[in-house]
Amino acid sequence: MTHYAWTIKAGGQHDVQKVTTLPELYDVLQMLKLPGIAPPAWLTMDPWRDELPSDGCYVFNEGSSNEWSVVWTKVAYGPGDEG
Repeated sequence: MTHYAWTIKAGGQHDVQKVTTLPELYDVLQMLKLPGIAPPAWLTMDPWRDELPSDGCYVFNEGSSNEWSVVWTKVAYGPGDEG
């Protein structure tokens, strides 16, 4: 399974930086209870078949007091995945 290095930034919180799979990133976002009711499309895709683009950034509510962001980079593949 593909792994991603990512950083979540949200006002009033320490940045969270990890290297995980997509399902683990989703779990962390859920635990943080960041503002926003509907998740972006890339959070609702099937993590066992789909992958994020190699690099990217998502910003929720840019410029507001509720702004948060996640930046990611693909770093590794697990057994059975193509590199």
